[in-house]
Amino acid sequence: MAIIPAQRVAELLGPWRREGVRSDRLAWALRSLVLDGRLAVDSRLPAERTLAGVLAVSRATVTAAYDRLREEGYVESRQGAGSWVTLPGGHRPAPPDAIVGGAGLDLRISALPAPPVLEEIFGAAAREFPRWLDHHGYDPLGLPPLREAIAARFEQRGLPTRPEQILVTNGALHALDLTLRATAPRGRRALVELPSYPAALDALRGAGARLTPAPLGRDGWDVDAIEASVRSEPPALAYLIPDFQNPTGLVMEQTARRRLLAALETTGATVVIDETFAELNLDGVSMPAPAGTFGGERTITVGSLSKSVWGGLRVGWARADPALILRLATARAAVDLASPLFEQIVATHTLERLDEILAERREVIRIRRAALADALDGRLPDWSYSLPAGGLFLWAELPAPIATSLALEAAARELQLSPGPRFAAAGLLERYVRLPFTLAPWQLERAVRVLAELTPRVTPRPGRARVAQYVA
Repeated sequence: MAIIPAQRVAELLGPWRREGVRSDRLAWALRSLVLDGRLAVDSRLPAERTLAGVLAVSRATVTAAYDRLREEGYVESRQGAGSWVTLPGGHRPAPPDAIVGGAGLDLRISALPAPPVLEEIFGAAAREFPRWLDHHGYDPLGLPPLREAIAARFEQRGLPTRPEQILVTNGALHALDLTLRATAPRGRRALVELPSYPAALDALRGAGARLTPAPLGRDGWDVDAIEASVRSEPPALAYLIPDFQNPTGLVMEQTARRRLLAALETTGATVVIDETFAELNLDGVSMPAPAGTFGGERTITVGSLSKSVWGGLRVGWARADPALILRLATARAAVDLASPLFEQIVATHTLERLDEILAERREVIRIRRAALADALDGRLPDWSYSLPAGGLFLWAELPAPIATSLALEAAARELQLSPGPRFAAAGLLERYVRLPFTLAPWQLERAVRVLAELTPRVTPRPGRARVAQYVA
């Protein structure tokens, strides 16, 4: 159980001293940190006397705040063991989004329609395809020309890579699944960002991993806190999205990359770096060196063409030490034998023209990002967000912890929405929703119009009981 230092709690609380009874204000502020996921479930709170000293309040104030949170179900205590963060009887599950599609607008999907040039690329691949018909069609590592093209792309981005360091997969999530099969025994601890990619969290849970959340703040990764967590509870695996992080859009600074990879290497952890969005730099910001630059022999970088090119192109990869690549390929034999041959030929041609495709993709995305931001600013000015410099979505903060309720109401209006809890390993994140800017501008405007109509309906009125509405 990770221990949250009192000084860190004070930093997270910020200016909590406002009008009203001080213990009530402190309880409210601490509850908000839990609901936002910044105080992770199962983390241990500072002792009452210690926190009182750091906050410069009486111990009675902290004791009363803890007592109230215990009554509400946000804190549990045991003599000799201290107090730790909990949730009142669990929490109301977010609407599932593993299966998408259907009528209406779907804001759960962060993928664009295919680029126009893809039709030409498919034609070129079809003309090349007969050359491979005398091939057996099975290559667990991937077609050599595709592995060479992927390695060359890493080289272009500043990370020296040989083809034998590449395994072709059916998307980045497939690469993560193979990593879990090959390296992560059930019941071991896995470090994940909070918030993080829901499908990856589901895969980790399905593999029996015990998730340790590393909360992200508005400025990104708290390196000191993560290093302390790694020292106190060494993980067997870490899953990180350092480039235009899903869902926040944040980019990890180079110093943070170096420090976190070094800390994780000392534990012997397998580190999975997800670069799915790394190529979607919309504003031309200066990017740090690829995170794999700072990793050791147990670092695996995964990526795909699904977000940067088209969701229907289910081709991804894993980059790692050749010995680890062979372990992944061995694990793959129990799942499938190889990726489809034709799609690999298409991917090879796509990588040859990737810079051209990315220029078109970025222009389309910038237009849609601006449309979503304009709609939010015009219709939902009390929603807050930071415009990301890349990626495919906004991480919007709501005026109250209503994300799940809003998603359920929106579904009844045929608008599918991903609320904050879908992105949480622990903690509710009920004040957040992820909004992709991949739909057409008119569709984004329509979606925001629906959200603007529904938000007042699900927002609790002053003085009304709030906990029961969001917590089962």
